[in-house]
Amino acid sequence: MLNRKLLKNFKWTLKTAINDVEVTRLYPEVMMELPDNERGIHELDATTCIGCASCARICPNSCIQMVHFKFGNPLKNKEMQFPQIDFGRCMFCGLCVDECPVECLKMGKKVIMAGWERKDIIKGPEFLATKNFSAKEVEDLEAEAKRIASEKAAAKKAPAKSGYEPIPGDVKKIKPGAEMVCPRDPAHLKTRLSSVGQRCPDHDVELVRADSIKKSGD
Repeated sequence: MLNRKLLKNFKWTLKTAINDVEVTRLYPEVMMELPDNERGIHELDATTCIGCASCARICPNSCIQMVHFKFGNPLKNKEMQFPQIDFGRCMFCGLCVDECPVECLKMGKKVIMAGWERKDIIKGPEFLATKNFSAKEVEDLEAEAKRIASEKAAAKKAPAKSGYEPIPGDVKKIKPGAEMVCPRDPAHLKTRLSSVGQRCPDHDVELVRADSIKKSGD
């Protein structure tokens, strides 16, 4: 009886070995195929991150902190701040991914993480970033950002353009002509119209020719 039971066990072993039936997984040598919606370790696209910190604000465990990373896009992320995640506190809820306005943060399929110390599982943007710029690309982007900033500053300091200035309202068909002003306060509204009949939106009076104001003052 005992021999018959032993042979039965060997029969099952031989059957699974010959038919190549998978009984155990060869992890970690062979990784199983994970689904597309797997909530693994986060992946960051540093080329599109704008540093808004929405991910840090929405995190229920406060495990995301914004830190400096030099290989981002200075045109979009002026402060060059990117997420750093403490995976010892992260519960992989995915709220940070859903909250990201530019969809630069997602959860990947990598699930292996270990360390000897607590700090070993706190991962910064240099670890999370799957896309980032090179040092040369960042240098070019910084030069472009400085050029744009200088142009904006120069535009603010530049004097207002003289000439035709349409008054508020529907003036699509008005062409440049005589200079018209508000009779109550000529300095606050000046425009050039081809005909009379337009009114000052502030004082609700009809505009008059600027030269008529000067003549009456003389």
